[in-house]
Amino acid sequence: MKSITDIFWNKYLDTIGSPLGDAHVEISIAGNIEIADELLNLFLQGKKTAGSGLVKDFILAEDDLPKVGNYWMILDSKEVPRCIVKTVKVERNLFKDISCEIAKAEGEGDLSVEYWKKVHRSFFTPYLEQWGITNLDEEEVVTEFFELVYKE
Repeated sequence: MKSITDIFWNKYLDTIGSPLGDAHVEISIAGNIEIADELLNLFLQGKKTAGSGLVKDFILAEDDLPKVGNYWMILDSKEVPRCIVKTVKVERNLFKDISCEIAKAEGEGDLSVEYWKKVHRSFFTPYLEQWGITNLDEEEVVTEFFELVYKE
């Protein structure tokens, strides 16, 4: 029996009429469970076209850094697939150097760099000691820019 995520992925493949071979597909909720549906709705409305994380977090978790051509199936807070986005661009910047383009593409709050830094600082702070980070401003951030390719 196929999982709900397999069925959702196959529906997307049916819309493009061909398999994607070795496509890399991440499957998860957006952010944490408390804000997952809020972020998901921003993706569904086309307001959120990017997401960022700390490079150090990827390295310590032994996860691959994002690459152009990756896919992400975004689940809602009940772990039901709601859309698929494709990575179309990847940037790396220091936290202190986040651009207006990134803040706007993330689609949250007032779309300002100040808001972006405030929210991301708050999100990352509980993990900084665990990650061995003493100065968040000097940490490298990886930002994926997405294109919404499928939703039901």
